[in-house]
Amino acid sequence: MATNVSTMAGGIDPLPGIKWRLQQMGGALMAASFVEVILGGFGLLGFILRFIGPITVACTISLIGVSLYRLPIIYGRPNFIVALCCLLLVLTFVLYLNKVKLPLPKCGKGKNLKGRPRFAIFQLIPILLAVVIMWIASWILTLCNVFTDDRNSTAYKARADAKLDIIYSSNWLQLTYPGQFGAPKIHIALTIGFIVACLSSVVESVGDYYAAEKACQLGSLPDHAISRGILVEGIGSVLSGSVGAGHATTSYSGNIAVLTLSRTGSRVVMYVAAVILIVASLFGKFGAALTTIPNPILGGVLMVIVGALLTIGLSNLQHVDMSSSRNMLVVGVPFMASMSISYCLELYPEIIATGVKDLDRSLHVMLSTPMFLGGFLAMLLDNTVPGSLESRGMKHWQSQDESQRNKENDDIFTWSFYPTLVKVFPFVVSLPFMPKLISHDSENILDGDVESPTL
Repeated sequence: MATNVSTMAGGIDPLPGIKWRLQQMGGALMAASFVEVILGGFGLLGFILRFIGPITVACTISLIGVSLYRLPIIYGRPNFIVALCCLLLVLTFVLYLNKVKLPLPKCGKGKNLKGRPRFAIFQLIPILLAVVIMWIASWILTLCNVFTDDRNSTAYKARADAKLDIIYSSNWLQLTYPGQFGAPKIHIALTIGFIVACLSSVVESVGDYYAAEKACQLGSLPDHAISRGILVEGIGSVLSGSVGAGHATTSYSGNIAVLTLSRTGSRVVMYVAAVILIVASLFGKFGAALTTIPNPILGGVLMVIVGALLTIGLSNLQHVDMSSSRNMLVVGVPFMASMSISYCLELYPEIIATGVKDLDRSLHVMLSTPMFLGGFLAMLLDNTVPGSLESRGMKHWQSQDESQRNKENDDIFTWSFYPTLVKVFPFVVSLPFMPKLISHDSENILDGDVESPTL
């Protein structure tokens, strides 16, 4: 759903009913997001992380991938051949051509002529390259009338021009501002549902952070970096609710999968991506053009991303002793229970009937969310069933104490201007979400004797 008035067809405001729903969603999201702000801003995650281990993270992230198994089918339904071709292209680029480097044009003249550099394009942008190739192919097939022109047919969505109306109905310039759909409203059941989603997101994000750390080959994550990440996610979600977006801001495990595949972990890339997104949000037609990608192409990409998402979750079990019957049940029961209960509620939603509508809705949301239910059960079993830290995989996570982790990694998880900031505002080092050390000697920060780490 478009959440900006200027993106509506003909520039007409949404119907009052839609505005009312967006106001409720925005209010519930803002209220629930303050949970993340509190967890990250006050450093409460340091205590909670004692109970969240590899098994909990693995179940939560993997269940996200399992719960999305229908998406590739839904998007690929208009034309499974196109979806399969896109899938094969991505797999070919990632698995077979990842080490192939294409030559670039030579630079300079005469004596200053430099050697021809080579670019590992298939490793860096495999998904984008596959999407562009299949998008061009879809346009060719559309112009050749290979796809049906019947708008009522499901196969019509395979056409490259099926969503052009979105571009025509979008304004060139659009501004998003808080309260554009009216003042946010609080609905108890909806707020509880968003809180459940936020708590699931926190567990997922912690797993994403560790997965990103593994992909970038960094040392152990300091607690302040995790707290800062959750804090920023919470602030972003509050802003998202204030503008009526209706969805939270969080780390996306699919992007971690792309990070793992492309091996691109530079923060500069993230800065550029953020600028592109901001520009795209200001120019409506540019952002609308990105939504015109044919559904089958998205279906093929989702097959890879959802599959990688599942394996990223399972990769957290590499240090868990899965030959232990204890761990096998602690992992297997949450998987089976969460999927079975959510499917049961999908078939028989009336099974929850306490007589209080808000309570029924809240219970339905909690029990029908596999990643929350599975993550909660995994954490409960993992912390109550007797087992050694080594067999649970916790010993690997806790292999270094906090002081050692900070000394080794704060240069990585900080910014070049941080020493200057500390000199001006010394109290920032006492904030639980800020680095305590950026060198092996913490006192050098306040003395200004430490060279600033580069980005």
